[in-house]
Amino acid sequence: MIMTVLAGFAGGLAGTLWAGLVSSALFARRPELSAAGWRPDTAWRVLHTAALYGLCGAAAGLLFWLSWGLVAFTNWPWFVVGGSYGILLWFAAAFPVSLLLSLRVPTLRAAGVVMAVEALVAALSVGLLCAFVWHRAA
Repeated sequence: MIMTVLAGFAGGLAGTLWAGLVSSALFARRPELSAAGWRPDTAWRVLHTAALYGLCGAAAGLLFWLSWGLVAFTNWPWFVVGGSYGILLWFAAAFPVSLLLSLRVPTLRAAGVVMAVEALVAALSVGLLCAFVWHRAA
């Protein structure tokens, strides 16, 4: 169990890496976000982002372990199981929030898309790492 939770934590940190390298550069190119109050990342904000992504990834790793590694996919390779789990995580949590924010606040539509992609990268990373650890332990 502990390896699956740690794999989820590591996958969550991949979301932080994506946020720092890709999302922040995309946000900086959007002038309407500056007008809406967007501020560039500071070291403190990156630390909070890493903690949040890591804890959410650990919770997703625990959920993967509790689901017995998506036992319904026993005949599929580990990366299909991991990708499926990541997509399920994204559709259950990040996609609705990003879509609703984009629909309700049109000036933040671009930010919603960037955040949705960031969350997708994090969810897929969590799913793939959890499935890999589960496969290696089996």
